[in-house]
Amino acid sequence: KIWTSYTMSIQKKKFKKLRKELQYWQSELEYVQEVLVEWHANFEEYYREYCKTMKINIHELEQQNSKKVKEALPLGYGLVPESGSNIFEDKTDEKEFKKIYKKLAKKIHPDIGGDENDFKKVTEALSEKNFEKLLDMCDKHDISIDVDDKINEVVLKQIQLTKTKINNEKSTYSWLLYSCEGDKRCKNNVVKKFLEHLFNYTVKVF
Repeated sequence: KIWTSYTMSIQKKKFKKLRKELQYWQSELEYVQEVLVEWHANFEEYYREYCKTMKINIHELEQQNSKKVKEALPLGYGLVPESGSNIFEDKTDEKEFKKIYKKLAKKIHPDIGGDENDFKKVTEALSEKNFEKLLDMCDKHDISIDVDDKINEVVLKQIQLTKTKINNEKSTYSWLLYSCEGDKRCKNNVVKKFLEHLFNYTVKVF
C-alpha cells in the first residue's frame, strides 16, 4: 500500500508537470495561429504587389497551375499544414478522451441543465482531439481526473502533437514573411521561394 501510494504521488506530480508544459505549447500554438489569421492576407497582398512590380503574370501562372494552387492553398497563401484526422490512431488515446468526455457530459449536458456553450466546447475538444481543452473544462467544473500512466502518456503525446502543429504553421510562407519584419530583401526572397515552390517559376533579375 505504501508503495502504491508513492507511485500514485509520482504519477500526479508528473501529470502536473506535463500539464503545465502542454498549456505552454497550446498557448504558443494559439499565438502563432492568431498571427497567421492576419498574415495569410498580408502575404497575398505583398506577393501580388511584388509580382506587379516585377511584371510577373500571376493570373496566367495560377491558371496554368490551378489544380496545384487549389490543393496547396485552401487557407491562404502559404504552405498549409496537413489537416488532422478525426480518427484516433491509438485506441488508448480514444479511451482516455472519451472517459473524460463522458464525465463532463454527465455534469454539463444541456439535457440535465448544463451550460450549452460549455458542452459545445467539450464536444469540439473531443472532435479536435484537444486534451488540454477537455482538462480545462474539468478544472472549471471541479471534475477530478484519475491520474495514471495512461493519462500521462496521452498528455505527453498531446505535447508532441502540439509542437508538430506549431512547426507546421511556422513552415508557411505567411509566417516566414511575418518573421522578416521590416526587411524588404528578406520579404522578396520569401516570395521568390514561393514562386519557385508553387509554380516552378524563377524570378529573373536584370
